[in-house]
Amino acid sequence: MITTLPQLQTELLSQADLEQDPIFKRPYLLTSPGCSNERFSFLQQNILGLPKSFANLLPSYSFNGVIIDEFELSPHSFRDLDIVEGLLKSIEDPFFPKEFMEKHRMYQIGSYNTDLVCVTAGTGQFKEGEILFVEEGYDIYNPQDDQIHPLAKDFEQFLIVAGNLNEIHREIKEDNSNWEEKKNEFIERLRLLGVDENYHKAWLNVS
Repeated sequence: MITTLPQLQTELLSQADLEQDPIFKRPYLLTSPGCSNERFSFLQQNILGLPKSFANLLPSYSFNGVIIDEFELSPHSFRDLDIVEGLLKSIEDPFFPKEFMEKHRMYQIGSYNTDLVCVTAGTGQFKEGEILFVEEGYDIYNPQDDQIHPLAKDFEQFLIVAGNLNEIHREIKEDNSNWEEKKNEFIERLRLLGVDENYHKAWLNVS
């Protein structure tokens, strides 16, 4: 079971070592350090509300292009943009209308297929630093509040749980004969990691 970010990094890099093709290796390259002090300072000056629990991890780890399970850890990893430029771009040209993002004080920090992964600066409904899973829905121009599902108390917890989900998925047999067993193991991991039960439903929906 993964319980720390260094453990997660070691696990991903060991998977990268198994890949010869740089294209297949890249999603596992959670390397250190992350963005430079200069870029981090630029980020802080230009996105004033970005929660520290998220931002403070950016100088330590390079998240751009990294994928854990099916979670992409940067908003524009498919483009030649660093994490700072990607975050700024996602604010200037968001997937959902700016009014919706601003209402919930959300910043897109990644994706899950066509759904978004966001961090919130905190509202009456969500706590500062919470990671939110936002469904694509039926109409991207008119998103609804019930498309938002809290995933984790902060970015670090989100990364660790995603790493554990990835481990679980790799242990499921091709015929899914052990799916129920592994699902229960994942629920137990959530409990051992101290993940609040309010987040369990969202994780089970993506598992």
